Amino acid sequence: MMRFLVAICLFQSLVATHAQVQPAELPKQTPAAERNLTSLKTIAEPLATALAELENLQNEIKKPATEDAKQEIQNRIDAERERVKELRGNFRDVLGGSEAAEYDGVSAERAGVQEQITELVQPMLSEIRDATSKPRELDALRKSLDVWKERNRKTETVLSRIDDLISISTDKPLISELQSARRLWASRQAGATSQIAVISVQIDERTRDQKSMWESLSGGFSKFFRSRGMNLLFAFLAAIIGFFASRKIYSWIRHISPVHKKDKNNFTSRLSDVLAMGTAVLVALAGIILVFYIRGDWLLLTLVVIFLIGVAWAGKTAIPPYLEQIRMILNLGSVREGERVVYLGLPWRVSALGFFTKFVNPSLQGGILRVPIRDVMAMISRVPDAKEPWFPSETDDWVVLSDGTFGKTLSQTPEQVVVLHLGGSLKTYPTREFLALSPENLSHGFRLTVSFGIDYRHQAESTSTIPKLLKSSLTTTLIQDYGREAIRSIHVEFASASSSSLDYEILADFDGSVAHKYKSLARHIQCICVDTSNENNWIIPFTQITLHQAGPVNHSEP
Repeated sequence: MMRFLVAICLFQSLVATHAQVQPAELPKQTPAAERNLTSLKTIAEPLATALAELENLQNEIKKPATEDAKQEIQNRIDAERERVKELRGNFRDVLGGSEAAEYDGVSAERAGVQEQITELVQPMLSEIRDATSKPRELDALRKSLDVWKERNRKTETVLSRIDDLISISTDKPLISELQSARRLWASRQAGATSQIAVISVQIDERTRDQKSMWESLSGGFSKFFRSRGMNLLFAFLAAIIGFFASRKIYSWIRHISPVHKKDKNNFTSRLSDVLAMGTAVLVALAGIILVFYIRGDWLLLTLVVIFLIGVAWAGKTAIPPYLEQIRMILNLGSVREGERVVYLGLPWRVSALGFFTKFVNPSLQGGILRVPIRDVMAMISRVPDAKEPWFPSETDDWVVLSDGTFGKTLSQTPEQVVVLHLGGSLKTYPTREFLALSPENLSHGFRLTVSFGIDYRHQAESTSTIPKLLKSSLTTTLIQDYGREAIRSIHVEFASASSSSLDYEILADFDGSVAHKYKSLARHIQCICVDTSNENNWIIPFTQITLHQAGPVNHSEP
């Protein structure tokens, strides 16, 4: 103890002598060094005083005295030792700086039961703790500084009150007790002062080392890309290479496998496809884990393991619904590849079953849909007929709708059908509404039925000569105007003997090449019939109204 006291005294004398004798040779001191030197001086003086007081008390307890007096002195010795220990600790903390505080925090971790349980998540917790350690330490230091400043203020108040009492007191026993109390509060003030000095130095060092927000962010990003960024990049590349390499190897096996050559859509082939996809995913995950393990990135490895554990845990309830989907993908469900299914009110061919099933309608522009397998689960497909159409019309076909619309289908997609009217106007229908109007396709051929009547005065030849002449005239004229290929057949049949005329039904079948003249053909047939009637002097009747006059009314009758 005496040696430590002598060392402190020598430290103070050397500092003072060095400052007086060789002021010109002193190196230029930084503000931080000057603050540290001032703080050490502030602690060294009360420490020397405490050591001297402790030595005096130890000498005093050796003198003969009562047991009560010795016990009181021993209590004072114990208190003084605690004060010396505290001041020495403060002196060494200021001398060591923030490194001394961090040195005490470094210790070997002991792996107990609880540590082993939490070992899996320890890297992640350590990263979070390290990221917030400096702000938390700085906040704790500032709160501690406020506490010690408040204590220092209270000690100054008490010391001032004691000094006032000593100055006006004349009673020696009272003065002795007041001086004893003053020494206690002076010791407390010295302790508070030293604590303030130590904490201030620690705050200054941490504040001085603290970087700006931009420097912290840029440094953080730089550190991230140098360490974890590269690890993530390598893991991503390993996953991509592993996945596509597995798929490429399976594709090569599928190409040379006799099972796949025999039938690409059999059960074995589909089962191998599902297993190959699962294997590719596992290889990708294994690549990620292997990269993190080799690079020693336990945080990312922990996150991946936790993610996989979570997936496995959730799989207990999530996987069973997917078993039905896998059964569907294996072509064992209610929807089969190559069959016909109705989706969104339209017929589709199931082109390929998978997690995204491919529906195709060859008669529609853009008639390819990728439908999630979960939406396919409730559907039922059937085997299509070879002659069954996929849509009532093709693009550029002429159609007649039940609402009276006549025109050419300019465009037909899964969403809408655009009909071009004669004259250039366009009319757009939602595809499902278009189907609901029962479109009649004229582009593959059509029949016109036209009615024509002659007067009753030609009754004698109405069932023999007149039908033949009408048919001959219609056939000759229509072939002459539209060509032999456009006219499939002409039939003239006696229909009925109405109230004012003998009526005929003209049945004319045309090729689809003249579908655009659908409405004009009916008018042209009427013209030919009238011309034929004029040539043969047939009278075309008109509706006659016969008036019958009633007898005179007898008003005398009741």
